Amino acid sequence: MPRIPEADIERLKNEVAVERLVESAGIALKKSGKDRIGVCPFHEDSEPSLVVTPSKNLWHCFGCQIGGGPIDWVMKLQGVSFRHAVELLKADPALAAGVQAAPGTPQERSTARSLPAPVSFDADDQALLNQVIGYYHE
Repeated sequence: MPRIPEADIERLKNEVAVERLVESAGIALKKSGKDRIGVCPFHEDSEPSLVVTPSKNLWHCFGCQIGGGPIDWVMKLQGVSFRHAVELLKADPALAAGVQAAPGTPQERSTARSLPAPVSFDADDQALLNQVIGYYHE
């Protein structure tokens, strides 16, 4: 698999606005000084802890301590790899943000298959341990 050119990555980081990606994911952002704040979609959040800095094109959540640029947002929101996030952003930033296209518009499907979770996270400790052991025995 060929390497993604550094120029393509830098172009995406500069051209794709994190603020637009966050808003297109359905998160309302309010102005707070030079930044925008909103509720983080990655953890239970009652107070806005997600900060988007448009001047630097970066985001950071003070609740779950994660952040980054547009590629990192797509990776976390969609649960995809770095390469897949770059391909999504190259194809269409609206698709990468999870926005549905208008009806009748052809959509590209991902070629990466989604794997089931190896364990169920709502299980108690012993059941979770048994699931992990079974997974590794397979």
